[in-house]
Amino acid sequence: MKNKEKYREFMDTFQIQRDFFKCHEILEEIWIEETKCETRKHVSINLLLIAVGLYHWRNKNYKGAIQVLENSLNNYDEVSKDIERLNIDSKYLKQKVLGAIESLKIKKEYEEIYLPIY
Repeated sequence: MKNKEKYREFMDTFQIQRDFFKCHEILEEIWIEETKCETRKHVSINLLLIAVGLYHWRNKNYKGAIQVLENSLNNYDEVSKDIERLNIDSKYLKQKVLGAIESLKIKKEYEEIYLPIY
């Protein structure tokens, strides 16, 4: 997988800094470099949407968070192997996203979600 260093930067930013806007920037750069914007079926897009969804949830934009997190599941299964290549448990992460969507539907307060790295 190309861009290992950028993916590591994303994971550090997501896990430690919790700067979801910066996560978006890092992943968008990877997406542009790796796909030339020709497809949205790419691991960086799915992870980017998860970060953006958490950003919206943290800012109490429940509707926006639901929409973005639901979109993060588009093509998710198709890129799950790439998520695994980043040492992220893709099945567990998907369950966390689904749980977040359910929490958002009842307007639960923001809960931290971390990448299940192994």
